[in-house]
Amino acid sequence: MQAITSKLTQWLISSSDGRLKAGWRILLFFVLFAVITATGMIGIRAILGALKKLSNLQFSILAGSATLAVMIARKYLDKKSFASLGVRFDKYAFLDIVSGVVNSALVMAGVYAVMLWANLIEFRGFTWWAEEGAANTGLRMAAVPIVLGVFYQLVIVAWWEELVFRGYFFQNLVEGTNLKWAIVVSSLIFGFGHGINPNATILSSVLIVLITPQLIYAYLKTGELWLPMGLHLGWNFFQASVFGFAASGQASPSMIAQSPIGPEWLSGGSFGAEGSILIIPFTAMSYLLVHYWVRATRAPGQRMFEIVAQDETEVADTQSQRRRGATAMAAA
Repeated sequence: MQAITSKLTQWLISSSDGRLKAGWRILLFFVLFAVITATGMIGIRAILGALKKLSNLQFSILAGSATLAVMIARKYLDKKSFASLGVRFDKYAFLDIVSGVVNSALVMAGVYAVMLWANLIEFRGFTWWAEEGAANTGLRMAAVPIVLGVFYQLVIVAWWEELVFRGYFFQNLVEGTNLKWAIVVSSLIFGFGHGINPNATILSSVLIVLITPQLIYAYLKTGELWLPMGLHLGWNFFQASVFGFAASGQASPSMIAQSPIGPEWLSGGSFGAEGSILIIPFTAMSYLLVHYWVRATRAPGQRMFEIVAQDETEVADTQSQRRRGATAMAAA
């Protein structure tokens, strides 16, 4: 019996720090996330009688559930602070968010311009966020609540997806494996997780796998999640709400009305810009923008594959993880 207990302990518990091993922590986190989300959804349906699919309320429940699950798992499973995931609101936080949004705006503007020039999409006018999506409807005050509603939804999606995937999941994967494997595994799961979206294809999933490391790169360069959140928010907002692409297969009110007319592997088809191979060179541009932003604001002279130097005020329990990341990236 003692031998069985000993083997079970070795299987579950890390000998170095006495915590559950990273894989078990990740599994328990996602179970907790699912339970909290289901409880919230069922509770709201019981109170209101219904819960509209893809509504702001549904997205709010999802974001709140993710946040609560991360806070609980971080404290009781990881035995670390919530802030150490990369949500410390320091002097760079707001600027990183803005930088990420501008970065993605430039990427999507470039993709749109190239597709328009190459006759891969057809410009049909301006919808100005009209719910019916009719072109040339003119700018109306009635569009303001629509824009604000869409923007709110994209903000909370960027928050919870980065908190979960570049925060809890990725950082525990780094602890349980190493940086390179964590990048590969988390990108594969995030990319093919979008395979359930409307109009998804094998190509679109593969392209999202290839796009995802830019978000990881932004986290590793700053040690915080604000820049990835800004990139994520700007990417979805300018892709869907400004330039009229579907966002990972999801259509939404937009400023510009356009439709794909070229082959799907170039135009993205009904999935949007993320379904086009043209997204790859523009994503490469995003890496450069991230690097030079961090270099300008934090560490002049740093190299492309080098993480920003440690700050003396850094949360103590993140230092070991980030040093491992810096060493792995420098050796890559």
